[in-house]
Amino acid sequence: MQQIPVSDAAPVFPKLLPLPAVVRTVRVPVAAFAEVRSEADLPDRLFLGDLQPGSFRQEKRGWSAQWLDAEGHLARFRYAGGLSSLELAYGGEEVVTLTTAELFTELAQTLQGIHPGAWLSRLEQDLGGRYNLRAFPPREDDPFAGDFPDGHLFTLVMPVPADRLMALFDLHKALQGDGAIRTGLSAYLRLTVSAVNYLEGRNPPMLTHPVGLTLHHVNALGTPAAEAPVREVDPEGVAAWTLRRSHYLYVAHVHLRDLARVAERLAGAGFLGRAGRGREGHPHAPEFSAALLPFGYEYAARNVWWFDRERRRRMFYPGFADPDERHALGGQTGEVWMRALLRDAQKKSEQFKADTARAFVEGLSAGLGRPAPEGLH
Repeated sequence: MQQIPVSDAAPVFPKLLPLPAVVRTVRVPVAAFAEVRSEADLPDRLFLGDLQPGSFRQEKRGWSAQWLDAEGHLARFRYAGGLSSLELAYGGEEVVTLTTAELFTELAQTLQGIHPGAWLSRLEQDLGGRYNLRAFPPREDDPFAGDFPDGHLFTLVMPVPADRLMALFDLHKALQGDGAIRTGLSAYLRLTVSAVNYLEGRNPPMLTHPVGLTLHHVNALGTPAAEAPVREVDPEGVAAWTLRRSHYLYVAHVHLRDLARVAERLAGAGFLGRAGRGREGHPHAPEFSAALLPFGYEYAARNVWWFDRERRRRMFYPGFADPDERHALGGQTGEVWMRALLRDAQKKSEQFKADTARAFVEGLSAGLGRPAPEGLH
């Protein structure tokens, strides 16, 4: 049988591809807490919610107000001169901290001292129970990134099909006009190499055969295998077929407040799989799962791996992102330019998938001693 094309016979794909950002402006009428005299002086959103009309209260030494999200998450702030308090509640888990900040923008530093470990555990149960997603908790002693006015920041990464890049562009355009998405979001795509180990005896026969694995990958992600699949045996005698795959990795920076909504939009568009055992193909199979990380871990984490729940497959990423690559995209944001890059990459993927299917059919036909169907020549 004719060999299925791998990277040495494949087209060259762009290494980095930008996506339209979601930008949300914020109204901050006064800079300092001490300047607030009425509800009209307050920011229109803060960390986990939008300003709740009527929540402003004059108090003995200052004032208090509340910002509320449609899902019930909230931020409550009490200004009391030199020492104020910030209360955040997400998914029923509350955290209260004191702050000596004097400006609204200084609350970003206060926020970075609030460790969202309990919230991430709840997110893992919630999102991990609904989607094909794995959450990685932060270490207790690590600082946590966040900003004013949108709060704690996370990174969502997942492999995406190269023949659906324009659909991803369109989704980001839709997110820009989605009123339920209240915070900013930025994302891009990077061409990377990862590996999947398919354990023998625990996977369908197609996924423990080099040709079957290659076709499975190309059909799902539209990019070449980095190398021909190989059979490996560990010191305990467990055998697995290893696929080193090249593919686009979606890297998105999302705030805690909107994580669940963004995940649902991605799932609705067919990029993030729904949870459910035994489902194969993109986006539901374990090798196409998303990973949720504290912001910054995508740059620092190396040699990340995990098994699926049934321990049939092991996913391995040498790294998720490179800050230098991210900076290289900084000045290239025109949507006409983005669209052209994404469309060209998608066309290459579509052609590569067609060429791969034709090579397989021709090889199969040659092996059987028959000509390939005319439509595939």
